Amino acid sequence: MTRFQWSVCSIATTLVTLACVSGHAQGVDRIKRRSGTVSGKIAKVTQLAVTISRGGVEREIPVEEITSIAFAGEPKELRSARLAASGGRFPDALESLKKIPRTELNRTEIKQELDFQLARCLAKLAIAGQGNIESATAEVAKFLTQNRNSFHLTEAIELSGDLQLAAGNYDAARKLYTKLGRAPSAFHKARSALLIGRSLQEQGQHVEALAEFDKALAAAEGSTTAESQQLETTLLAAVSRAAGGDLEQSTEAVKKIIAEAEPDDTELMARAYNALGDCYLTSSNPKAARDAFLHVDLLFASASTNHAKALYELSRLWSTLGHESRALDARQRLQEEYPASPWAKR
Repeated sequence: MTRFQWSVCSIATTLVTLACVSGHAQGVDRIKRRSGTVSGKIAKVTQLAVTISRGGVEREIPVEEITSIAFAGEPKELRSARLAASGGRFPDALESLKKIPRTELNRTEIKQELDFQLARCLAKLAIAGQGNIESATAEVAKFLTQNRNSFHLTEAIELSGDLQLAAGNYDAARKLYTKLGRAPSAFHKARSALLIGRSLQEQGQHVEALAEFDKALAAAEGSTTAESQQLETTLLAAVSRAAGGDLEQSTEAVKKIIAEAEPDDTELMARAYNALGDCYLTSSNPKAARDAFLHVDLLFASASTNHAKALYELSRLWSTLGHESRALDARQRLQEEYPASPWAKR
């Protein structure tokens, strides 16, 4: 065989190999868990678990351990949308989702994923004050009605509660959060109590909120997956304790959470710095409060709901500190970026 013939054969072999690898990748479902990735073929999907088969062996993955699923044969736009949404870029995610022709999808799981991601993006934007709460609520309700066996069901119930909370319907929100607690897992029982506590906190019922946060911590004890919520629960509890007058201990607790949290956990970090700002506001330390809220504005703006609050607080603090132009800038950005947010209407 000549050198030229050998090169042609080598290239052909490489192309065939790549084609096989590509084809294999397209035919595999991938479940991203909190502790790694599992691949194979999805055999069954329920409200509480997804069963995946590989080499004739089936493995059941509880939904609370699943962070995302990439389905074999799904459109690349769906993958792009999922990635954008995970980074808080919901408008970008929606643009990708709108390019997907639903009628051409040939798997029920992929259609459900498309419907959920659409509902999720609309809900997140509405909660942040960047979309319409009524239409987002209807979209999430539609998903819940039509997809009773989706592994996204519990997340959709939480979204529905969050939309009610954003609309000021506290009792309706708590009824939905209570539903989560009926799931058998420690994760969902802890999540339910945490969310109920958060809704009470927003109403200023801090004693009742603290009781729920204690329930959340107790439910999570001993469960690795459920314990992932402990930092968030402890943070919310510190906010309620600060409101009750325990300022020094609460401030130190929030600082500890900031030090221990993953820097790329944008939502938690934004909420933590806002909580720290609230502690400083309560203790009449406007400069320290300004610095805390600035962290959210400058570093964690993709956490939309918390960013709106930070801009509102900054618009007041800059004025208090004698910087009217900066106060006006913060106010204008709040109204432009989050026009439907409760913070923009204050």
